[in-house]
Amino acid sequence: MRSPNPAPSVQHAVAISMPDLLSPDLAKSLAEVGFLAIDLKDWSRAQQIFSVLMGFRLQSECPYVGLSLIELLQCRWEAAAHWASLGLAQVPGSWALAQLRDRAVQRGVMP
Repeated sequence: MRSPNPAPSVQHAVAISMPDLLSPDLAKSLAEVGFLAIDLKDWSRAQQIFSVLMGFRLQSECPYVGLSLIELLQCRWEAAAHWASLGLAQVPGSWALAQLRDRAVQRGVMP
């Protein structure tokens, strides 16, 4: 038998925001795995992890730090500056993002 009104469950699902779907502890664990992937120079896995994390924590500096660091360690200065600058737009007071951006700029890239 069909439910007479399936819309309330859909409306409820839409009401849940992305940050609510990933607990702070799980986000922290995911970030740790991302930084471990960076340590192992597993760039594609680290990129994937931090990109997913950004979807859940857009206002956090962590995904931007991870993505900028991936690029910086591969000597892709322009991309590193891009991610750091994008992160600073979301988290203006981030010391880590400012440092990453400045490091990329020192390599001759203007953000």
